[in-house]
Amino acid sequence: MFLTKWSKATKGIRFRLTLVYSTLFGLFFAAFTYIITHQNFESWRQDFDSSLVNYAIDLSEHLKIDPSGLKVGVKVPDSEVKKNFPFVLGQTFFAVRGLNGEVLTSNLTDAPFEDIPYDQSLATKEDYTHRLLSFKIKKEKYRAVNLKITTSTGKEMILQVATNYHFISDREKNHLLFTFMTVPFLILFSSIMSFMMAGSALTPIRGLTETANNIAAQNLSLRVPEVTTGDEVEDLAKTLNTLLERLEKSFIAQENFVSNASHQLNTPLSIIKGELDVLQSKERTPLEISKFHESLREELERMIELIKNMLLVSRVKSGLESFVFHPLRLDELLLTTSTRLNNRAREKKIIIKFNIDEELQAKDLEVLGEKQLLEAVFENLLDNAIKYAPEESAIDMKLKKSEGHTEVWIQDEGPGLEEEDFQKIIKNRFQRGNNNIPGTGIGLYIANKIASFHQAKISCQKSSPKGSLFKVKFERHGN
Repeated sequence: MFLTKWSKATKGIRFRLTLVYSTLFGLFFAAFTYIITHQNFESWRQDFDSSLVNYAIDLSEHLKIDPSGLKVGVKVPDSEVKKNFPFVLGQTFFAVRGLNGEVLTSNLTDAPFEDIPYDQSLATKEDYTHRLLSFKIKKEKYRAVNLKITTSTGKEMILQVATNYHFISDREKNHLLFTFMTVPFLILFSSIMSFMMAGSALTPIRGLTETANNIAAQNLSLRVPEVTTGDEVEDLAKTLNTLLERLEKSFIAQENFVSNASHQLNTPLSIIKGELDVLQSKERTPLEISKFHESLREELERMIELIKNMLLVSRVKSGLESFVFHPLRLDELLLTTSTRLNNRAREKKIIIKFNIDEELQAKDLEVLGEKQLLEAVFENLLDNAIKYAPEESAIDMKLKKSEGHTEVWIQDEGPGLEEEDFQKIIKNRFQRGNNNIPGTGIGLYIANKIASFHQAKISCQKSSPKGSLFKVKFERHGN
């Protein structure tokens, strides 16, 4: 169980974020520590060497040289003892040599080494002033300086000063020990803090995950909790809620389609089945068979219209997200629609008239919309006009200009539709007016829904002495 939880934890975003942050922090901090340590060591060593050289220079000023130059003595005054050096004067040793390397005087009798290393060839070089060197005696590290001096008689000599280097060595060791103890601790501490901060940052995501896991087809109305972090998590929550809203609309539209299809298609299918049963019940004359075929054709056309309208309803119910609007011309849409329905009008000897208000300019005829949906609006209105208009009548289609709007008028000479019935039809699917003409009762409902998505409004008024006038009012494109 523990191994399973650990394996799951190591695969999580929280662990990966912590690992990345800790690795980067560790690398940068280790590099920074190395640079600082190296600079400190160099600074300490330079200060030590400078102090050693200065001490050697001070010591050279207190040499006692015999006029013959064969005897040399050194007396360290009390003032030198009072100075602060990064080494112990009691462990500092000196020797005075001739250029040939002969030791003229020294205090090496108390030194842990017999001689200070000396390179005779260096003293003969013209650019020689002083040389620093390191050497080890019994694992003890020493630092020495060779300083060329000139006596009052003009004779050149070499003053060597050597001291124990343990002051710097101990300081470096302590610094490294402190670094090796603090760097891992700081990296561990930063890892723990980053793990906690990552967990805090990911808390909203865990909430989103839990809510998303509880969402199913039966409760698509649930939404993930809104967060106000002002970062990508907030954007993710909003995106998920938008997605869930679209899914809910699509699922509801699908359920409605299935429900409507099972309910509305049952009647025409039953009629078709009954007609076929009657047709097969006995021998029929060609005239009777023709009448049966005509009846079946009408039912099939009704089914086709019903299915087309239900699919359109499902798409409309899914919301604006499924629409892509483009600039369209109303006159072109109306001409396309009237051409498509012209044969149906011709069967009833109905004339479709089309007029455009002279005050309308080309820009007034443009609207933003989706071609297929707007054609469905005009097709439903014009199809209703053809359906309810008497034979050998006329249907007037007009494009008229009003203040800030462009209106589409479709007027027929049928029995007319009362305002009360019109309001019921556009608000309820499958609601029909008070007439005996076959229909699905869904056309005006769809037309009204589509118009509202296009910021348009459909109205209806009963004409006098007969007929209905449908108006579709659009805001002019660019207003």
